[in-house]
Amino acid sequence: MKTRIYIVLLLCLVFLTGCSQYKVYSVKENPSLPVAGGILYALPKTQLCVEVTVQRRDLTVAPFNKYAVDFLGVSQSENDTSFRIVNVDVRGVNIADPDNYYYVQVNKGAINVDERHLLLSIGVDNPADNLKETVTSTAKEGERQLTPEASYNLYDRVDTFYTRYDQPDKPTMLSIRKDVRSVEQRAASAAERLEEIQGKQQELVGGEYEGSYGAEAVQYLFAQLQRQEAAIVKSFCGEVKTETVRFYVEPQLRRNEDQCDTLIWFSAEEGFIGDEDHLPKDAFPIICCIHNNNDMRMANRFVKYHTSGLTPNSSSGRTGTAAAKFRSRKGFRYRIPATTSVEVTTPVFSVSRQVPVSQLGPVVELPRRRIKAVFDANTLDLRQLERTR
Repeated sequence: MKTRIYIVLLLCLVFLTGCSQYKVYSVKENPSLPVAGGILYALPKTQLCVEVTVQRRDLTVAPFNKYAVDFLGVSQSENDTSFRIVNVDVRGVNIADPDNYYYVQVNKGAINVDERHLLLSIGVDNPADNLKETVTSTAKEGERQLTPEASYNLYDRVDTFYTRYDQPDKPTMLSIRKDVRSVEQRAASAAERLEEIQGKQQELVGGEYEGSYGAEAVQYLFAQLQRQEAAIVKSFCGEVKTETVRFYVEPQLRRNEDQCDTLIWFSAEEGFIGDEDHLPKDAFPIICCIHNNNDMRMANRFVKYHTSGLTPNSSSGRTGTAAAKFRSRKGFRYRIPATTSVEVTTPVFSVSRQVPVSQLGPVVELPRRRIKAVFDANTLDLRQLERTR
């Protein structure tokens, strides 16, 4: 009888050992654990990234700006050099939570973490469907349409209005003599040239251009005329420059409370202002408010249902040293993000977004068995869980 009991106990021990693929320890509770041969992973922590995009017209590259109204009929409002907000966006960015690192001893199986030490999968060798979406196109805006090359040289044709290196106030290879004309005279000449270029564009579009050209040649010639037109308009009206500035906010909500922070001050005259003691009269704050959606009850019910009623810190009735040892070795942990309402407001622009925030949701412990789990690479929430034998 005793022999049978020993055999049964031995088989149970072997079975339990085979099922124990991983041993997970909290780094905070066990700071002296050896890390050789193991893997570190961390629970995600979400920061809010607020992107504010502003525009401003730069007139430093417009030597003929003084004559834009007289020669081109441009209104003064189109030459406004003040800053203005054109777009605001909010998104969540996950980083590793320094207070929630875990050390995993791996007997067998696979564990995948990303460069931030955030958990991607357990027991899955290649979670290909978990990869982040990447931008495959590296072309910059405005460079996606390639201009076909022509088999002839437009510089050799006198009817194309094209000169080498033609820029305002700079000599060309066709004329290197000093330009003794006044700024007003040069502005008038540039306006006349602009009118000729626009007339030539109309002829190309209407098929009235002299000569017989193929489709590629017409496209090439039209692109060159557009380039010259843009350069002349720039010399009168300058260019609009766009800048996007990112601000990071860490949500720290308490129950039934909202969090509001002033990201920065903004002025149409000076742009972004960090010094609150010296603000111009037109300055206003850009405020980020995070509203608690109070959905923790639903999340807690979800946790209890999926963990058979065990809480994260449960020691299953153990006390003293036994309870401490039980808590020191846990199963895999992950977080269920809690959705919050984020609102960024200004007197002239506002935006509202629903953003999942990891640290505001509950921490869940996966079963201590052979499992396969895949986590979302963006939210780090559990996407797939399978218990294996």
